[in-house]
Amino acid sequence: MRRLAGLDVARGLALVGMLFAHFARPRIGGGDPGWLQAIDNVADGRAAPLFCMLLGVGAGILAARRGPASVARRGAVLFVLGVAIWPLIDRVYLILPHYGVLLVLAALVSKLPTKVLLPLAFVAWTVPSIGVAVVEDHGMRSADQPETYGDLLDVGSVTWQLLWSGGYPLVGWLGFALTGLWLSRLDLGDAGVQRRLVVGGAVVAATQPLIAATGSTFLDTTAHSNQLGWYVVAAATAVALLGVCSLVAPRPSALRHLGRLALSAYLAHLVIGIHLVWPWRDRHDPSLAAQLGATVAVLGVLATAAMLWPRDRRGPVEAATRFAAGAQAGSAA
Repeated sequence: MRRLAGLDVARGLALVGMLFAHFARPRIGGGDPGWLQAIDNVADGRAAPLFCMLLGVGAGILAARRGPASVARRGAVLFVLGVAIWPLIDRVYLILPHYGVLLVLAALVSKLPTKVLLPLAFVAWTVPSIGVAVVEDHGMRSADQPETYGDLLDVGSVTWQLLWSGGYPLVGWLGFALTGLWLSRLDLGDAGVQRRLVVGGAVVAATQPLIAATGSTFLDTTAHSNQLGWYVVAAATAVALLGVCSLVAPRPSALRHLGRLALSAYLAHLVIGIHLVWPWRDRHDPSLAAQLGATVAVLGVLATAAMLWPRDRRGPVEAATRFAAGAQAGSAA
């Protein structure tokens, strides 16, 4: 099977959204124009769900080609990588440990019938919504991630952060991966399928104002509320974006190149944030316009590097993780 270019474009778009979410934020004292804040808010609560849905799509395709064990090995490698750098990241929630676990879970359910995947996704989204509704001190998304390597030795706490109290609670986010698995069963290279994804996803996502107007906590559509309303709207938005990206994918683009190196670019943006962007923001309290300008500059650097990278070679981190997963397979054999 040839690589689906639409997935690369969508990964590139998700990375762009994550850059804006991590590098630009309105000043605490206010003063930033409302239209700039609206631009900045576009990525909030949309980039990470798109990443996780694409994880499910990729896992489904890889499982069909090479078997679930191949998917699980890559998930294990990403989890180890994420845990290794987890205590070093203190400004944003690191998604890699959760991403690795989601890959392993996707491998475990990759053989399920297509017809049960979306119902299971709905169940995954409903569980945390019910938990928050019925448990007063629910602790959903309430804990910081491990700050030291000693914290990682507390297996119970780390497990709880992954499943419930961390930035990307797996109990609900599994639904995005299941949606991606369902999408992987479709003919994503077919223009008709792509158009249906755009229309169907957009129609559901457009109901957000109506859902929000109910005032129900259960249907809260606020970014990262981890309530049913947000899960459904975020998933629908991701589906529509995948459809759009697949339709425009045949045209060469910087997003397509960036998506091919998404993991390498993700780690690079963390290094840039730690050493440049976040210290600059702390020292100078720049305007939102300046922060958005800096984000665009970082994006330009990453996109240029991706376009200069040889097309027939995987990204450096992608190649290393693939090698490590292959080495694991060899050791197991």
